[in-house]
Amino acid sequence: MKVWGIAATLGFAVLAFGFGQAVGVGAATAATGGDLSQAANDGAAVALSVLVGDPVQIVTLALAARMTGEDLLAYFALDVPRRRDVMIAVAGLAVVIVVGDALTLALGRELVPPFQLQIHRSAQAEGALISLWLSLIVVAPIGEELLFRGFLFRGFVREPRDALPGILAISLIWSLLHIQYDWFGASLVFAIGMLLGYVRLYSGSTTLVILLHMLLNFESVAETVVALGWV
Repeated sequence: MKVWGIAATLGFAVLAFGFGQAVGVGAATAATGGDLSQAANDGAAVALSVLVGDPVQIVTLALAARMTGEDLLAYFALDVPRRRDVMIAVAGLAVVIVVGDALTLALGRELVPPFQLQIHRSAQAEGALISLWLSLIVVAPIGEELLFRGFLFRGFVREPRDALPGILAISLIWSLLHIQYDWFGASLVFAIGMLLGYVRLYSGSTTLVILLHMLLNFESVAETVVALGWV
């Protein structure tokens, strides 16, 4: 398969991410009257940013991959995962969630970050909860995984010896971009990124990683709903 080199892969990834963020954040900021700080903590604005920005990012990545002449589904490893891989991956995710929650509580920290509580409260007040949940549980996992474990993974992990450094680099970049979290939250994101990277490696399927990310975000939303006392 013809694959972009590391430099080109990173360049196209930065372009796609930047373009998607510019369009998404621009739309969210415009919706909140031009107040960027308000848009960052407003649930409806966050949802709009993801729902508008991620498709732009995905299309940009698809165009970059198509320039290689390869099939898009193959380039992004969008196939049907094996049942055994699904079972192992879901079990691994469950372990990581339990360990992460236990460590969070042991350190005296709240399970749900203030940012998540804030965007849910504001989304409820604006009647935008469904849009927020759609963006968090469906659209964001698709956009992030096509970028990180799809496009970047294809360019960074070209041989078996590239696996560890490639997965480490991708996980680090992914965690650093989650600026809404503090150092502890970013560390948990990094650990989850390592799990997703190795699932992508052994299964060969970005589809499976997208499904795992959806499950992870669904669990996060469920914890937020419980923390807010909505159930």
